[in-house]
Amino acid sequence: MIRTEIVQVASIKGIAFKQKLTSGGAGITLMTPDDRASYTINKRDGSFVPYGPVNSGLFTDAVVNEAIELTRGLPYKRLGAVAKVYADSHCDEGSVEHETDDVKIEIDVIASAEYKEFLSRYTDKKGRFSYQLMNKDLMQFASKSSVVSRMLSEKADVDDIVKYVVKSKAADVCRNKGMGDEMLVAFIETFDSMDTRSAFKELRAYLRDKLSRKKTR
Repeated sequence: MIRTEIVQVASIKGIAFKQKLTSGGAGITLMTPDDRASYTINKRDGSFVPYGPVNSGLFTDAVVNEAIELTRGLPYKRLGAVAKVYADSHCDEGSVEHETDDVKIEIDVIASAEYKEFLSRYTDKKGRFSYQLMNKDLMQFASKSSVVSRMLSEKADVDDIVKYVVKSKAADVCRNKGMGDEMLVAFIETFDSMDTRSAFKELRAYLRDKLSRKKTR
């Protein structure tokens, strides 16, 4: 499955991990030795909705928010499903060999050279992905790009400019021809789902500011 590393949730003496949903977006799963709960996460505002029945007395809103914060910024990897949690919070994890067809569809992004290169460049010493570093790098790239300058002059859509910047930067660091359209969309969605505050928020704000200045001239 495509998920983050496991984190310890001290308040329930259990564990949690975030996973990339095959339907799009992200979900969070919390587990104790005796119970488990799963939630889908709204990527617009970070709110969560139970996926199936949950013990709300154990998995309170505060506990779920704690789990979301603990997993925020952790990169997705191809890891085995978590089968069981024991009293000391260690877990049985399944083999990555046993994957469903739906999960294999998602593997292209995680296995891509572009994804691995971005993780290598922008993951900090604590193992968390630094959106600040990535956005700073992308904004510097955009500021020097004649193509971006032309797109801004033509008042192109911000999302289209973001796609161009991400694709071009990824191609530059990987020294290849760049991702296809479907892979590019999946690539951006994967990073967005790792942090519901939006992976490219600063880049989008920078581009909107540039566009607004163009419109006032």
